[in-house]
Amino acid sequence: MSGSDATSGGDKPPVLRALIVGCGAVAGGYDEDGPSDGGILTHAGAYRAHPEFDVVACVEPDSARRRAFMDYWAVPHGFATLDDYAQSAVRADVASVCAPTALHESMLMGLLDIGVTAVLCEKPLCADIADSRRVVDAYRDAGVGLLVNYLRRWTPGIVDLKKEIVAGRWGALQNAVGSYNKGILNCGSHMIDLLHFLIGPMTPRAVLRARAGLGPHDPTLDARLDAPGGAPVYLIGSDHRYFFTFELELTFENGRVAFEDLGRAVRVRTLSEDREFPQRRTLQRGAWRETGLGEAMARTVDNLYRHVRAAAPVACDGAAALDAETVCHRLIAMARGDKISGLEIGPGNRA
Repeated sequence: MSGSDATSGGDKPPVLRALIVGCGAVAGGYDEDGPSDGGILTHAGAYRAHPEFDVVACVEPDSARRRAFMDYWAVPHGFATLDDYAQSAVRADVASVCAPTALHESMLMGLLDIGVTAVLCEKPLCADIADSRRVVDAYRDAGVGLLVNYLRRWTPGIVDLKKEIVAGRWGALQNAVGSYNKGILNCGSHMIDLLHFLIGPMTPRAVLRARAGLGPHDPTLDARLDAPGGAPVYLIGSDHRYFFTFELELTFENGRVAFEDLGRAVRVRTLSEDREFPQRRTLQRGAWRETGLGEAMARTVDNLYRHVRAAAPVACDGAAALDAETVCHRLIAMARGDKISGLEIGPGNRA
């Protein structure tokens, strides 16, 4: 049943109709081999699991992939281009943009012209910071919701840890070290956004080394940044051809917190008197917590629903994404020795 036909008595509104633009791995592919122990990993999987969404259309230029996506996810309408969709009689209330980053700006602006209530976009928002800023401004001016899938903001265990940090349980940050690869913009922006979410805005200070990342315009950078209050934050890159990594260690006054396994688990270490040197406080071996990263995609789509239906605030909006990506572009400019202009960091939504 399509969203336009769904009714359920009383005053309950019909389900929201969703359009998915781009039919690759994060759109649905990761979930097409069957349920994962890690939870729902894709937009299509999250829409299917949510009782108030119905995916009514998709856009994908590869005809074979489009047909496979439509068959697996039972999508009734498929189009080669967004223009083809616009010229049809099919309409959606919300859209997911899962196309390659280079196409995001044209897709996002095209969706504004066609008309949607809200859009969930994969990160980064756009390849060019000026395009990202133009998109954020346009969506704000149009009153259209814009969510950007920096998924750790929707991860319950990470949200709980942020509450502990804000409440003062861990004390002030002393330093942080993040290990990542596959490009400062493509994957490093996840690290920057996580730091913004947990700690506050990062100020780039120096690029220490550059190596190949995800293409010529997205190097993997070693960098030094400052957290609010001046605590040093180091990003250390590696070559993703050997293995993929995303880990972050935060050292506070009252202990240390370390994200491992791409953020699926966090090791928390508090302080105690050393058993052999009682005059010294040392870090305990610690305990592991599961963060619930596998729940993030479903929670993101539910946030999208609540935003459309009840104007609920979104965990990561366009302004927050712009903040993270601005830091990334400042670091890229520093690595190239460019003059940095027009890359001011705004307030975002870090709360």
